[in-house]
Amino acid sequence: MAVRIAKPEDKKAYYTIEAYCFNMGQNSIDVNVSNDNFNYNEILVNEENNKIMQCLHVVPFEMNFDHHKYLMGGIAGVGSLPESRDQGGIRDLLTYALTYMKEHHMLFSALGPFSCEFYRKYGWEWGFSFQKLKFNIQLLAKTPKAYAYRQLTEKDDALIENFREKFIYSINGPITRTDKLRQERWEKFKNRFDHCYGAFDENNQLEALAFYYLSNRCLICDELFYSSESGRQKMLHFFYTHRSQVDQIELQLLKDDNLRLLLPTPRVQYWEWANMMFRVVIVKDALEAMEIDPKIKGSLTLKVCDNQAIWNHKVFKITANNGKLNVLETNLKKANIEIDIQRLSQLILGFIGGNEALQLELVKIFNEKKIALFKSIFQKRQTMLWQMF
Repeated sequence: MAVRIAKPEDKKAYYTIEAYCFNMGQNSIDVNVSNDNFNYNEILVNEENNKIMQCLHVVPFEMNFDHHKYLMGGIAGVGSLPESRDQGGIRDLLTYALTYMKEHHMLFSALGPFSCEFYRKYGWEWGFSFQKLKFNIQLLAKTPKAYAYRQLTEKDDALIENFREKFIYSINGPITRTDKLRQERWEKFKNRFDHCYGAFDENNQLEALAFYYLSNRCLICDELFYSSESGRQKMLHFFYTHRSQVDQIELQLLKDDNLRLLLPTPRVQYWEWANMMFRVVIVKDALEAMEIDPKIKGSLTLKVCDNQAIWNHKVFKITANNGKLNVLETNLKKANIEIDIQRLSQLILGFIGGNEALQLELVKIFNEKKIALFKSIFQKRQTMLWQMF
């Protein structure tokens, strides 16, 4: 088999595989082939005897990470014709995709797995969760009312995006909503009857906004942004005004959200959903992108095990100084600490912290004097990835 970047003439073969693997139907092939929009230079294919058998799409995104934006490759549309499965073709595609992302300087990658066990073999690991909360609408009866509520539409796009950007500033993982992504969201409003409303104060300043829809007497809110807790409470009161239409409220929240502390009773339906997987593509650059406490000083050596990305499979000397990490590649064979790329990815993202990694024995320690520095560098942070792809 031969892996390569797709060509314009591969369009029908690509959409044929997508239609088969994702049960999209024959009609979808005709519709997509007739569409001029085919980002072939983002698509990787694997062919055998001049026939494309597997494919995947590396979708370019910008991702929030420690108060800055970095390139992230979203792995989507991974598919294989059935006659070519279990022959290592997807493995070859994913390995090639890592090189592709490195060449495009994508520090990170994320994907929605059909199987965590499968993608873990290639370096991706559980990286995002969200909290689901479902309760009777009457629990919101005593929430405070905003000065005004207003429906927000496409003409308010800039206001919405600026407000969202402020909310997600300190969260690792959110995707920058490009013009194209925002347009796609507005298109969904027409098909699913989505709604967007804002809560405003007496100075006409936005305090909270929510994207939601109504289904089977339930108000389902998948994005709720707010400038303060009082702003959020006022948006919850807006939800309460729907009590003639709905009986239940279902919210998608950050996994560490503590709204239950403010409800009349914490005994509500609550669960955490393991969402997408995450991977660091370029270890050195990702470590140097981290922001740490300026008080942290010192250095350690870290051996990273990454058999799929040889540029990461080495020992790094990491020095903490002035709130950043200086990272040097070395030729050392042994290090103070050893870790695989899956767990290092979780640590860099902040999905887990150094203390948790040690408790779960996810790292190998060869110099106990470096444990304190390791725990100080890798701190747990808020993470969330709303965008599906």
